[in-house]
Amino acid sequence: MNDEQSLGRIEDERAEGGRRTRGGRVRLSWVSWEAAVFLLVSAIVAVILSTRLDIEDEGRGRSHGSTTGGHDDLLEALALDTNRDVLISSGSDDTVRFWDLDLGKPTWGEEVLTLPHDSHPYALAPSADGRYLAVGGAKHLAVWENGAEGWKPLVAKEGSDYRYLAFAPDSRSLAIGGETGEIRILAIPSMEERVVLKGLTDMVHSVAFSVDGDRVAASTFGGELRIWDWKTGREQPIARKLGRVHCFAFSPDGRTIATAAWRAGEGGGAILWDLASGEVKARMGGDEGFNALAFSPGGGLIAAAGVNQTIQLWDARTGEVRGTLDKGVGWVKTILFTQGGSRLAYGGRDGAIRFWDVPAAPADKRLGTRHDGPKSRAG
Repeated sequence: MNDEQSLGRIEDERAEGGRRTRGGRVRLSWVSWEAAVFLLVSAIVAVILSTRLDIEDEGRGRSHGSTTGGHDDLLEALALDTNRDVLISSGSDDTVRFWDLDLGKPTWGEEVLTLPHDSHPYALAPSADGRYLAVGGAKHLAVWENGAEGWKPLVAKEGSDYRYLAFAPDSRSLAIGGETGEIRILAIPSMEERVVLKGLTDMVHSVAFSVDGDRVAASTFGGELRIWDWKTGREQPIARKLGRVHCFAFSPDGRTIATAAWRAGEGGGAILWDLASGEVKARMGGDEGFNALAFSPGGGLIAAAGVNQTIQLWDARTGEVRGTLDKGVGWVKTILFTQGGSRLAYGGRDGAIRFWDVPAAPADKRLGTRHDGPKSRAG
């Protein structure tokens, strides 16, 4: 692995055009004045109707504008730098990119760093202490360390599929999953293999640690879910009660797990389960299928990216719908709450990173609109 950190800048190209108008003076007859008044009134009515339609569309999450930031192709993963207002993304263009999300700076949304990864970086996992960043690809696992001189390559592991990753809260244990269905726990930075968790029979789709760090959960593309006490290797029986699961998320308080199936009809939308009892706490999203789930930092909201190219937002305590984004969304692979939970970042097939303002309160009927994503800093 090359020990030289590769910095890159994406050039933000914009085409600017001007509009030229010409005007002339015209003498109008009385008939022409009547026609002019009629046209003026018609225009005013049209503006009023257009404004009303805009507000109604915006309430349904009407998207607008274009996004210039992101990746040249498929956006694979999003993560937040633990100690800074920085968004990290990976894409099938073999790069990992860092974006400034500090709302107090004029550089919000600009790309600030690029790390190379020559093996299609599927997954990102920053450690809780902000010291490490694990990047998993088709045949290459890299761990970077953040020091006084910025991010430097620390260790690498070759020869397998490192499709999904998760750091434990202790920042020294890394879970990896790939084609075999096995979950391996590595010690960081030594990369020593500590535990191999078995029970899944298909390629891993998602992996995550519980908030207390005692449990590891993983799901597969085939719809299996397993939860282990990873230090003992003992499988927890609750996972087998949860039906077919494509994606999942632990709540920030560690008491709930949200699950969803990929195909409509397989799992009944998004479901919140009590981890202690295995009982259903709420069902949301009807009978739809979903690609990704995410809890807000406080656990009060849950977002889901649907296979029908919509994003839905619910109150995690009541199951009530808080918002739906259904215009210009496209196929979404990854979603993540940012800015302390006030915005939802999302992206997928076209490589772009977009943002959706989260409603401030249930009484707020007028949802936020999509914002342009991060922009590359030229030069």
